[in-house]
Amino acid sequence: MIYPLFSTTRASHRRTRCSIVLALFACLGAACCGGCRRAAETNAAAVPRAPQFTVWGERGARPGEFTEPRALAASPDGFVYVVDTTGRIQKLTTNGKYIAAWRSPKLRYDQPEGPEGIVVLPNGNIAFTNTHDSKVLIYSPQGKLIRTFGTYGTGRGQFLLVTGICADREGFLYAADYGGEFDRVSKWTQNGKPVASWSGHGDRPRQFRRPCGLAISIEGDLLVADINNHRIQRLNRKSGAWISSLGVRGRGAGQLNYPYGVAVDSRGNIYVVEYGNHRVQKFSPGGKFLAMAGVPGRAPGQFANPRGIAVDKDFNVYIADTQNHRVQKLRFAAP
Repeated sequence: MIYPLFSTTRASHRRTRCSIVLALFACLGAACCGGCRRAAETNAAAVPRAPQFTVWGERGARPGEFTEPRALAASPDGFVYVVDTTGRIQKLTTNGKYIAAWRSPKLRYDQPEGPEGIVVLPNGNIAFTNTHDSKVLIYSPQGKLIRTFGTYGTGRGQFLLVTGICADREGFLYAADYGGEFDRVSKWTQNGKPVASWSGHGDRPRQFRRPCGLAISIEGDLLVADINNHRIQRLNRKSGAWISSLGVRGRGAGQLNYPYGVAVDSRGNIYVVEYGNHRVQKFSPGGKFLAMAGVPGRAPGQFANPRGIAVDKDFNVYIADTQNHRVQKLRFAAP
């Protein structure tokens, strides 16, 4: 179902109210984080920065409103797609203007499935994870369902609770799933054919404890937000071999606390959103801490258990501010 555009007085006032832009100083400092296969970078203190925040939406079911948004994706043609726990996908401009929406067709106990991952594919279609239905759904940009794949289980071509999803330059999809003492990242074609599967439960290299957000680094490696191990793992996207890890548990600069999402910009900088620390951090391609922004709270520039992150071609960063039922847009000062 596509919702019509709306332009009511109430919505207009809300957009005005939610467009308050504040400058907040980032909390910066030295950090310890995992390296990668390139020469290690030193973690010298970063220059203080003041990212600018813009707030979109509030709690609700109307167009441009959200109920616990969990994931989002930015497309090259200037749109942002946001999924929330009602199973609704909303399409907005990069300025937060509502364009359209549709819902996942599968309900569980008469309730939406609450997707946790979404990605714009190289051909412009949108794939998202129908988490509790153990499926990936692929839509056109207009909201037409093209195909689904996946069934419940731990075998080849199956998922348990499927969470994060991303795509590489060649169009292969990568999905994360978990359940009990089972954790896995798998590789698929866009037609739903399984290519590879890398499973492992634990805290050693290439083992996971609830993997979620996924992204492709500028070098072409697979980045995995390993939530309960409080780190980002870097894997070879072809073999699944472990390359490095970024982060240790903590609240300091460069440390992580339940990282749900990871994103990469066109310069290779890595962005991580932390559910437990209510903030976003920016790292260089080699894992050097650059900046952070966000503290717990309800005001612009403050977060409540954020879960999703995306970055567009203009280096704007979008955060699914989950428990505040909104999206926040920010831009760090250029490195």
